[in-house]
Amino acid sequence: MSNAVPGRDGRAMVPAARVVASCLAILSATAAVIHFAVAGTHFHEYWAFGVFMLVVAWLQVLWAAGVAIRSARWLLWAGALVNAAVIVVYIGTRTVGDVIGPTPRDVEPVGFGDVLCTALEAIVVASCLWLLASPRDRWVPRRQLVAMPAAAGTAAAVLLSVALLAGGPEMVMTAAAGTTAPGAQHVMQMPAAKASAIRLATTSPGGDITMPDPNMQMEAGMQMATKTMCTSVPTAAQQAAAVRLVDVSWQDASRFRSLTVARAAGYVPITPPGLSVVHYLNYRYYLATLRGGPVLNFAEPQSLVYANTPKGAVLVAAMYIAPDSTDMPQPGGCLTQWHVHTNLCQTALGFVVGVTTAAHPVCPAGSINRITQPMMHVWFAPIPGGPTAVDASAQQIVSAAERVGGFGNGPA
Repeated sequence: MSNAVPGRDGRAMVPAARVVASCLAILSATAAVIHFAVAGTHFHEYWAFGVFMLVVAWLQVLWAAGVAIRSARWLLWAGALVNAAVIVVYIGTRTVGDVIGPTPRDVEPVGFGDVLCTALEAIVVASCLWLLASPRDRWVPRRQLVAMPAAAGTAAAVLLSVALLAGGPEMVMTAAAGTTAPGAQHVMQMPAAKASAIRLATTSPGGDITMPDPNMQMEAGMQMATKTMCTSVPTAAQQAAAVRLVDVSWQDASRFRSLTVARAAGYVPITPPGLSVVHYLNYRYYLATLRGGPVLNFAEPQSLVYANTPKGAVLVAAMYIAPDSTDMPQPGGCLTQWHVHTNLCQTALGFVVGVTTAAHPVCPAGSINRITQPMMHVWFAPIPGGPTAVDASAQQIVSAAERVGGFGNGPA
């Protein structure tokens, strides 16, 4: 870049391209921060997703440093092409779905942070092309070299702060607890101050119990079963009860690792077979609970969850269902929380045939949308958050199931 030169009126002037390049460096660095923030979560889903996020983040950081020093034409072309490629990948994962990984064809959710990142990348692409097409002899007052980057930096900092504070590491804007609008997302109800260093060993393949992650995002259409935030650190007795819940659940449900055994016991799929994650329900056990039987019946859990992996279906969780008129038992205190679904389209027999979204708010014919009964998972695969985590993405569940291994099953 050229240094400042005096203008006709004696004021110091600098190339306009230098001002624009300085702004672009700030925007590229902001996008890099977002990619760094979500890399860890993507590693949990699939190693290649995490590597992709880190590679993109470092390319954006290095490009920002380079273009801030000198906006060479090859550097501008590199910025336009790399960011355009990242945008294409983003659009593809939000429309067609993932093309690799444990859950191909699963469409990723859209959140505030990722939309902000894509918008910044689009600005970088458009501005790089503008600089490549514009003449290099345009000069502007030198004060713009400070004012314009300062304005860009302030705007980027505000938007980035909103994304980080509202969405946490998942970078997804969340709705307030109690919202039931289609597509609303909710976070775990545990203040960060309470996420202490509790780690309880279990005999389950799900691993150690830990305090709920306050930033863990729930899938669209899920929320906690109660609006009251769970703030109490579990007592010693509650911690012991949580371990017993997990250990006994695994001990009694492990026979259902075989789909043949589960089906013989009366479990049938209530979500479409062949999906990456399939829920099974035992109507006999479920009706026994409705008639007053125990909700936490370890030997006869109302529902089982299987993940389809390349090695066949893997049992990943027992799911307990509480009738609406029954108190939800929480033997582990805040370690054992219940959730509901607000966007499922169910038939009269409880089969899930679709979900409602902002784009498609009406259920298919023959099904209705209603808030489900409260549910609680006990996980038998090492998902993020441990065996008593409220939820995990389909990608995380399948990835965890692959670490557990198959049991000679076909697809669920």
